[in-house]
Amino acid sequence: MRKLFFASVAVLALSSAAQADNTSTTVQVGLVNGSSVSQQGLTNSTSSTSQLGIINSATTMQGTSSVSLNNGSTVNQIGVQNSATTGQVALGNNGSAITQNSFGPAALQNNSAAVGQLSVFGINGSSVSQTAN
Repeated sequence: MRKLFFASVAVLALSSAAQADNTSTTVQVGLVNGSSVSQQGLTNSTSSTSQLGIINSATTMQGTSSVSLNNGSTVNQIGVQNSATTGQVALGNNGSAITQNSFGPAALQNNSAAVGQLSVFGINGSSVSQTAN
């Protein structure tokens, strides 16, 4: 009975640790903005990045070196040149949404987005919206 109690406590501790989440929120306003987010481990990872500037660059990696439970990533960029890269590896679901709005001289405007997703048991969902004015 005693061993069963300690085993239950150990399982509870592991379950509680596994429920800890990774959450990141980044907001950048400037001429040149750069953001790099890395969320690793057997957790639910959520990242939100917003950038307003001339040159914007955002990289989000979730579960790529140590698998996550579920991943969610959102990137919003407004600038002349925008670049976003998202990599997600999860046991469950991956969700990625990238919105890029480029303004300024037509010859300089550029939007670039790359998404890589690997789900073991869940669903991958990706949305990319790019606008050049």
